[in-house]
Amino acid sequence: MYQNHFEFKLEPFSIAPDPSFLYLSASHNEALAHLLYGFSNGGFVLITGEVGTGKTTLLRNLLDKTPADVDVAFILNPRLTVKELLETLCDELGVIRPDGEPNSVKRYIDILNHHLLETHQTDRSTVMIIDEAQNLTPAVLEQIRLLTNLETNEKKLLRIILLGQPELQDMLDRTELRQLSQRITARYHLSVLSKAETTEYIRHRLIRAGGSATLFPDRTMSAVFRRSKGTPRLINIIADRALLGAYVENAHQVTPTHVRLAAKEVLGTSAAAKLNPLWYSASAVILIILAVVTLTNFTSLKPDRATRPDSDLSTLKYEPQKETKGPLQSATARVTAEAPTNQMQAATIKVEGKSEDPISTMQLPNLTRPDLSNFALQRMAFAKLFERWGTDYDVYSSQIPCDFAPKAGLQCMRRSGGWTEINNLGAPVVLELWDDDPAPYYGTIAQREGDRYTLVVGNDAVEIRPRDLRNAWFGVYILLWQTPPSYRGSLKQGDQHTTVTWLREKLNLLHPELTLGSSERFDEELLNVVRRFQEQEELVADGIVGPLTWIRLADRLELPAPKLDS
Repeated sequence: MYQNHFEFKLEPFSIAPDPSFLYLSASHNEALAHLLYGFSNGGFVLITGEVGTGKTTLLRNLLDKTPADVDVAFILNPRLTVKELLETLCDELGVIRPDGEPNSVKRYIDILNHHLLETHQTDRSTVMIIDEAQNLTPAVLEQIRLLTNLETNEKKLLRIILLGQPELQDMLDRTELRQLSQRITARYHLSVLSKAETTEYIRHRLIRAGGSATLFPDRTMSAVFRRSKGTPRLINIIADRALLGAYVENAHQVTPTHVRLAAKEVLGTSAAAKLNPLWYSASAVILIILAVVTLTNFTSLKPDRATRPDSDLSTLKYEPQKETKGPLQSATARVTAEAPTNQMQAATIKVEGKSEDPISTMQLPNLTRPDLSNFALQRMAFAKLFERWGTDYDVYSSQIPCDFAPKAGLQCMRRSGGWTEINNLGAPVVLELWDDDPAPYYGTIAQREGDRYTLVVGNDAVEIRPRDLRNAWFGVYILLWQTPPSYRGSLKQGDQHTTVTWLREKLNLLHPELTLGSSERFDEELLNVVRRFQEQEELVADGIVGPLTWIRLADRLELPAPKLDS
């Protein structure tokens, strides 16, 4: 929005963990040294820090520099059972689990030990990194301790790095976890930035983005520090909003007033009575526009990288579909969808406009961002996802993919997790992928065969294993799920709606011993049945019927839906 005004080549205060913007304060430098120690010397390393202090950015920087002889298992979603942790570790390391074997904890430990011994014999090392580790349960933490027992006479076979918020340290101080705490060979707490470091941090990001450090005078820097308390994420959010305020006023420097007004907005304090009416009203309009742009499924709508960053989306021109030539054609089709029936099933779609050109197959070393705009790659990824649901989405349509989904009786859901979660869902998904570009690109996991997956990026398909994406995918994915009839959102106790009757009928099919009736009211009896179902499915048993509960319910009812294995 303000890049051209301030002559930036990149967004200076994006909250994406872009390693190219890494600023190493004394504390960050020390934390990075501890992480490197965990990679090279083994043992058990613990890094803690408050929310927004830059732990994930440090981790991204570390992963970009992973030595060639090190295998990394990066676990983003720590809300796992003991068995799920071991499954995820196997998936991340590319360990093949023999068919027909019982999926016991002991079996997973045995095959992991065998794999680690084999890699040790080839002079390779293995590191397991768990982010947001404060969410681990005591049982999983105890299993992690037991994993440190995998060793030879000379060295540990598995190096472990835990990153989390300060409460992780409090957890490890518990008496029952003292054995784990005693095995930590290096620990460090990442602190916030000092006032001087905050100034250097802001200057570093402004210059890295191609702008001028004079945009933020000393008094403005001090204002940012006072309101952010030196937390890098808050610095980014406040500085970004302050730049927007300066842009609205056509100013060429950010003042303390801009910072004060920006902080009141982003920190949740109402300041409407004190705001400059022009600044506030124009800012509100622009923020609404930015929100709409963000809802285009989490991608920066930029043109081809060859023209970035000096051009904008207005330079993109699309021809009508019937005249289309070129790389987007194979993903282009028109939509004819029937309305959802009283079954929770996929809409019937008439497919038209398919290209006869087959998707090419790439070898893994050539898996790079295609020379297409982020906009095109995002739309093509969703077109492939809709195709698996029997629905055609026109990539040249002005309609946002997730706004189009309800026409086919579907909804989008964005999640952050790991391969185990995707495998448990068993459905095709769109992955958010990263390289050196400041914005992500997108690919579709369309199918699975054994431990290999078909990843489609643009018009290219490649066969991958989870470990092949360890430096490109950091857990964010989008999936489509099928809505029940008359769907209007999540259901909870006290709601009254026709979908509640449908829910009762379907739960009765799964539990014929129950008699739930046909009431449209979500009462306490239904609440208890929903919680029981959620517990059986290892979901959060909160009694709220949200997307994950709908997805598991449809799966248990074996309603028509695309599967990764088909």
